[in-house]
Amino acid sequence: MRFQSFWLILLLLALPFLYRHVMKKKPASLPHPDLLNKLKDKLPDIRIKSRLPLYIRLAAMVLLILALMRPQQGFVADTSNRNGADIMVAFDVSTSMNAEDFKPDRITAAKDVLTKFIQGRPHDRIGLVVFAGKSYLQSPLTTDHNTVLNYLDQVHTGMIEDSTAVGMGLATCVNRLKDSEAKTKIILLLTDGDNNAGEIDPETASKMAQALGIKIYAIGIGDPNGAPVKIQDPWGRMVYARNPDGSLFLTRMNETGLRQISALSEGGYFMANDENKLKEIFSEIDKREKTKFKTKDVFIYNEYFAWFVWPALLLLILEWSYRRFYLRSLP
Repeated sequence: MRFQSFWLILLLLALPFLYRHVMKKKPASLPHPDLLNKLKDKLPDIRIKSRLPLYIRLAAMVLLILALMRPQQGFVADTSNRNGADIMVAFDVSTSMNAEDFKPDRITAAKDVLTKFIQGRPHDRIGLVVFAGKSYLQSPLTTDHNTVLNYLDQVHTGMIEDSTAVGMGLATCVNRLKDSEAKTKIILLLTDGDNNAGEIDPETASKMAQALGIKIYAIGIGDPNGAPVKIQDPWGRMVYARNPDGSLFLTRMNETGLRQISALSEGGYFMANDENKLKEIFSEIDKREKTKFKTKDVFIYNEYFAWFVWPALLLLILEWSYRRFYLRSLP
């Protein structure tokens, strides 16, 4: 709580002197003559009751002066990203992310590590794009990280038709960053497969990012030699996917393509074959993209002068009513 015009407290300090001046010159006030006989045994009370309107008016003046001082309550309301980085996450949700070379599986491990990364970047705006056969924006760039984490918690395989449209995921992120005024603009690409769908290929999307000064950190998730993937069969059972010849299907990752993506956009390529390596990768990216800045909280203030004006108005009405219907000034 603060007072915008605190200097008006001088008026409050002047009220005692005003009171003394009024008491010296104020004409006497007495109860109505018809009531005087009833009150003759209570003469001490008469003086108090005669001065009551003055006390009420002084109280009203105190409240009005407090209202003029403009009491305000402020709260931090900085929704802009003045100095931090703008980070879009392109998250692969294709079926291959169910592979169990991570515990309990790739997508769960990636979500856990990404959650901690987001929590460690309080000054950055962060957004989320998910992709499989197509790409969709889950959360726009925002400093409301709780909202981003809520969306991330709802991410799962099967939410989009299957395939791996890496280029579309990148292009959607680029589209959200193209108007950003942040000094640092980053795309974090998390995928375990090769691009095999979408109208935009990864190379084109990477060149778009490069032209806009956007870095891409490509993170390959999974064993480079591949891993089996669990899928649901027509009878609802979870089984391992198999090739047409009956052999076990293993996921494949295009490391060359991911290296090219990061090279074109001056970012970086990382390979995570287990949970600990994935944590190290996010820690490394966090260190690389630390932004040092001095910030000043932006406050918005709510006005509370009405809390004093309305009681003051009621006191003035009470004082007028008291004088009009109970007291009469002697000539």
